[in-house]
Amino acid sequence: MLKPKKNAYIMTFVQPRTDSLLTISRLSPSPQSSQSHEQPTTKMSPQAPWAPLLQTHISHLKPCTFALATLSTHPSPTSLLYPAPPPSPLHQSPLSPRCRTLIHRGSFCCLPENAHNPLLHHNPRVYDSDLPTFTTDCRMAKVMGEEATGGAEVEACFWVEATQNQWRIRGRCWLLSEESPVPPDEVMARLRKRGNRGGDGEFSWKKEVQAHFGNLAPAMRGSFANPPPGAPLGNDVGKLVKGGKVEDRYVLADQGTAKVARGNFRVGVVVPNVVERVDLTADEGQARRWVWWWVGEDAKADGVQRGWRECETYP
Repeated sequence: MLKPKKNAYIMTFVQPRTDSLLTISRLSPSPQSSQSHEQPTTKMSPQAPWAPLLQTHISHLKPCTFALATLSTHPSPTSLLYPAPPPSPLHQSPLSPRCRTLIHRGSFCCLPENAHNPLLHHNPRVYDSDLPTFTTDCRMAKVMGEEATGGAEVEACFWVEATQNQWRIRGRCWLLSEESPVPPDEVMARLRKRGNRGGDGEFSWKKEVQAHFGNLAPAMRGSFANPPPGAPLGNDVGKLVKGGKVEDRYVLADQGTAKVARGNFRVGVVVPNVVERVDLTADEGQARRWVWWWVGEDAKADGVQRGWRECETYP
């Protein structure tokens, strides 16, 4: 593995919102009310052994961005603008590699403190987790794979220049909305109960999604009510207008731009199954690499710590 040059990054473009991750599924509405605090049906997970160091490293990133990669069999909204590539001889249907740069929004249920968030204490802080999150628009190509019944396989990659470390996280990704905010069991099983640390009223998953919406700047909130991403300029987009804002006092409004924007807003949650770290701080001949993979909290074997097996490998 080549050591990146000074100030080189894994991705060379940064977009707070993203373009095309087609295979992530939307959750079906929960049969139970999204307003209630649901107890998980499976045992809750302890903190991952790799998580504290990862959090220390990515704290150097300003803003905290990462690259998210997928493979998709669905066309992009912009694919009508150019000829489709021929399918790969290895696959019956054409696969389209996708990669976009996202802003890390903290671990799920651990929204970072932000004095500018009008919903900072909207929800009691009941859980901890090691599950990376991001936000996106449901009209983007990444969320069109509604026929999928589970979370899509994804890989997230952080490059931290300050520590000369690269982190890659592979797992499944789920999208939560204000209308369907209750996480699946696969997410719930990776949460840790920490008790109520303050907040307004009773905990609910709907308020957790709303708090992520409030965490964005007014212009970013308003962007979720823009014309559909990927639509050519000049197309009929109804009453949607680019450049609207959702100010703090309207963030939970039941009409207008705020309501439209929240309807398109999604919180992405990645459930890690494999984590890799490459340390390039030493000379290239002394670089080191570690791999952790999830084997289950109840696994009892050498090299297993809190449900994760660890192995150091050649870089």
